[in-house]
Amino acid sequence: MSFLSVGPALNSLAYYQQQLTQASNQASSGNRLTSAAVDPSGLAIYNALESQAQGYDTANQNVSQATDAVNVTQGVTSGIQDALSQLQGLAIEAGNGFNSPTDNAALQTQANALLQQINGDATSANFNGTALANGANSGNTPATAAAATTTNNDNLAGGGNVIASTATSAATTSGTIGVAVVNTGAGAQATVTYTDSTTQQTTIVGQFAAGAVVNVNGTQVTLGNFTTQDAGTTATVQTQAATAGSTAGVVTVQSGPNAGQDTNVTLANATTSGLGITNIDLSTPANAANSLGQIQAAISNLNAGQAQLGAQTNALQNTANNNNIASVNLTNSASNIGDANPASLSAELNSLRLQQQISIATINNANITNGYLNRFFSVSA
Repeated sequence: MSFLSVGPALNSLAYYQQQLTQASNQASSGNRLTSAAVDPSGLAIYNALESQAQGYDTANQNVSQATDAVNVTQGVTSGIQDALSQLQGLAIEAGNGFNSPTDNAALQTQANALLQQINGDATSANFNGTALANGANSGNTPATAAAATTTNNDNLAGGGNVIASTATSAATTSGTIGVAVVNTGAGAQATVTYTDSTTQQTTIVGQFAAGAVVNVNGTQVTLGNFTTQDAGTTATVQTQAATAGSTAGVVTVQSGPNAGQDTNVTLANATTSGLGITNIDLSTPANAANSLGQIQAAISNLNAGQAQLGAQTNALQNTANNNNIASVNLTNSASNIGDANPASLSAELNSLRLQQQISIATINNANITNGYLNRFFSVSA
């Protein structure tokens, strides 16, 4: 056996020793990619997948905070909705001609306290310093056309109603139109009044005959064909001026791992100005009726704002679920590349140990037989 024949055995021993060390490290760490040399391209893919998964997890932290903020806002608006319901009750109570001025003054005091509470809650509510209900993050409010809503319209004896129709214009102002059919002795007339929502002043527009078309602060009112039999019947119309719309901020949340994957959260304006109830006056039945219309419109607007908050909560939860699914799938994909396979690794370790023992036995046999190992290390036999 020549010295050269021992060389391959020595090379094999070094190779198997290196492979055995690598396999042992993989087994102890559970990681197949113990170094870049194991699988350079695999390591690059593994790192990219892990980075994306971590991005989804971090984005979900943002989504969770946004959800919490929306939930806090819902709690605030629920309290304001309760206050509006109490205001509505006070306005209904004030619409009683048998109340004394003292009674209505007491009702006004209660209403003022509720308005102060609404403003206080709306302006102070915040989540980690971000305003929740003061309108700063209410987004874009589209322009609205003038509107006229008939809230009461008595039937006439001869058919039809006290008010036959209404039509708004660009000149329509916010307020309450009241129509009452009276018997003047010379025939039936309709007394038309208007209570301005801004000033809370009630003015008598005039008395008009059946079928007349009356322009009340920009709103055209066509009266029905009433007669003296209809004396005592009434109608009420709530008018709302056109609005130009407004632009406010939104809260932008990075809801995905990549640039541009954002979610914009809009939060309702629940202040008295935002709800249109800055001029609540319960001093007279006419003013109370006008205020009642404003309060009911505010309730409707806040209901819409709460519905939007609920929709955003659902959208955020869907985003969180999608992020979780993506993170799990990416993590599993990375695991398939980077994690060691215990079964195959165990078999590989056994094979490498066997090969190592064969190499050692081959070298040992050569040394015993011919002393080549000693000669290799320049040691005299």
